Amino acid sequence: MKAQNVCIPCILDDLVGAIRTLKLSPETSRKVIREALGYLAKGFDGSRPPASYITEIHRTLKRVTGITVPFAEARERANQVCLKLAARIRGEIKDLSDLECFHRLVRLAVAGNELDFRTVGTGYGVTEKDMDSRLREAASRPLAVDEIGKIYEAAGEAREVLFLHDNVGEIALDRLLIEELKRLGAQVTSALRGGPITSDATVKDGKMVGLDQVAQVIEAGPDTLGISFEEMSPALKKALTGTDLILSKGQANYYVLSEHRQEVNAPIAYLLRTKCDLVASEFGQKGRVSIAALR
Repeated sequence: MKAQNVCIPCILDDLVGAIRTLKLSPETSRKVIREALGYLAKGFDGSRPPASYITEIHRTLKRVTGITVPFAEARERANQVCLKLAARIRGEIKDLSDLECFHRLVRLAVAGNELDFRTVGTGYGVTEKDMDSRLREAASRPLAVDEIGKIYEAAGEAREVLFLHDNVGEIALDRLLIEELKRLGAQVTSALRGGPITSDATVKDGKMVGLDQVAQVIEAGPDTLGISFEEMSPALKKALTGTDLILSKGQANYYVLSEHRQEVNAPIAYLLRTKCDLVASEFGQKGRVSIAALR
């Protein structure tokens, strides 16, 4: 899915939200904005997915400010909050059937996708109380597209599953779903970013919540928003060609996979909360809706 002109306001709004949260000086803020606008003026041609442009904007932010891990405190907080939540849920699901458990955990994984710091997500200033209440509300909300039954069947037949994670925090909830996939007989590979960008989860974050205890953790590539076919690691390239099923979290991963769908043979389960009509319309919906779709 290529970027369109309507993506530009969201990109800039997101950048301004990040700058405000980091409490940068007026001079530094203006420098970041000037360089970001310069990049977009020269580089925004609509030939790439939106995530590619957002990645470069946030790399500009990191380079100009010298902050290698923006929002470090919020990232840590999100992981810790969701680890506590995951521990409670593990006790709640222990007596459910495999199908009931799978349905519950997929819905939770989709709900967790709202833990995106960016302006179109929860916002960069999200608090612990906000995260907990947001997750509870989101988990009880009906899915606009609910193909969990089909995903369950595909998971039951898959021997190798590739899990493309999205944000910090929600990866602790992803772990619960991976545990269930393993009970269904699959071997799971977890792909995470090699470096921090906005709220995207890194390999370090994955180990913090114990993903390495239930899956083979690989680096998807550097600090890209979602995966990148241009910057993907050899490990991810190998995993994409050797899997029976892909679980793709978040809108950024959808951008890229939908653009390169012909290059991926395995069925893809998209688990996400849409953030704009552009993506929602791909699933026959409008606005911000919750999706669990097999394509």
